[in-house]
Amino acid sequence: MKLTPRLQAIAELIEPGSVVADIGTDHGYLPVYLLLEQISQRIVAADVNPHPLQQARETVAAFNCLHKIELRLGDGLGALREEDNVDTVVIAGLGGRTIASILVDGRDKLKTVRHLILQPMNEAGFLRLFLAENGFALVHESLVMEGRRLYEIILAKPGMEQEKDPFRLSLGPRLLEKKPPLFDVLLKEKIRKLRIMYNSLQKARQKDLSGKIREVEKELQCLEEVLSGAVERADTD
Repeated sequence: MKLTPRLQAIAELIEPGSVVADIGTDHGYLPVYLLLEQISQRIVAADVNPHPLQQARETVAAFNCLHKIELRLGDGLGALREEDNVDTVVIAGLGGRTIASILVDGRDKLKTVRHLILQPMNEAGFLRLFLAENGFALVHESLVMEGRRLYEIILAKPGMEQEKDPFRLSLGPRLLEKKPPLFDVLLKEKIRKLRIMYNSLQKARQKDLSGKIREVEKELQCLEEVLSGAVERADTD
C-alpha cells in the first residue's frame, strides 16, 4: 500500500512493535499500512462518526486485516480501554485546539502512552504551547508538502520541554534547530497570513487594538528575522 506524503511522514515516526491508536482514522489507510509493513501488530482505529468508520472497515477488510485492527466508534481517546496498553497515539487531520481538547478529555487514557504523533491542520503553535505546559516534550518536528499544502507533524513524549521562549516554542523548537528544507516555505506562509491580519487590524475602527497591532508587528519582525537567517544558511549550504 502506498500512502500519501502526509501519512507516510507520520508512519515513519512510529517505532516498530508499537501498539498504536489512530484517533480519527478516517479511511483507515494508516493502520492497514502499519500492519502490512509489520511496524505494528496491534492497532485500534477509532472515529467519532459512523460513516468514516465504515469506510475504514471496508479498507481494512479489503486488505484482510480485520483480525489485527480493532475498529471502534468513539469520541477521541474515549474509544480506548485500559487493557489496550496503547503506547503510541496518532491524531492527524484535526485542528490544533481540537487535538488539545482530545488530550485534556482523555488524559486518563494516556498513562501507558510513550509517544504522541500529532498533525494539526491549523493552530500548531497553540498545540505546541499546550503540550509544553501539560508535561510533554517536543521530540521531533517535520514538514511535508502534499499538493499545495504544507503540513506540520509533531512527535511528543511525556517529559519536560527545554524550550521556554513562547515565540520559539510556538514556531517549533526542533524546526528552528534543524531548519529542514521546507522551513522557509512555512515561514513565508506565516508571514503572509500575519500581514493580512495586520492590514485588517489597521483598517478596523475599534480604538482598543493598538496592543494587538504591536503584538502582530513584533511577531512579524521575529518571523522575518528567522526567515532571513534560514535563507542565509541555505545559501551557504
